Amino acid sequence: MSTRRLLDRFPEALACPEQVTVIGPGLVLQGEIEAEASVVVAGRVEGPVRSGGLVRVIHGAVVQGSISARAVMVEGAVDGPIEVSEQFELAGSGRVRGDVSGPRIAVAEGAYLKGHVRATEGPIRHFREKRR
Repeated sequence: MSTRRLLDRFPEALACPEQVTVIGPGLVLQGEIEAEASVVVAGRVEGPVRSGGLVRVIHGAVVQGSISARAVMVEGAVDGPIEVSEQFELAGSGRVRGDVSGPRIAVAEGAYLKGHVRATEGPIRHFREKRR
């Protein structure tokens, strides 16, 4: 058994900012998530997600449920409605099956979106991703 401190043995835990909730790869969470700050989903969430900040669903991650947040970025998959108060961005690798509503909506070339889109301010923006 090692006598080193836990944070010395698991330095990846230091890389997680205090104001971010992370659902890590390989983790399946069944139930609701409600956070004041940002949420990063790298695993699988089965239930609604509500956040006062950004909800980011990274490539390979899945959310089966609704998302309500200030901003949402989908690089993985979401099966449920999404409502934002500021901005929604669907990356080229992203897949959404559900309605999307909010003031600013951007959809990358190659993204999959099946549902109704309601942009409450201005047109829906289509873009080509420069980052990979």
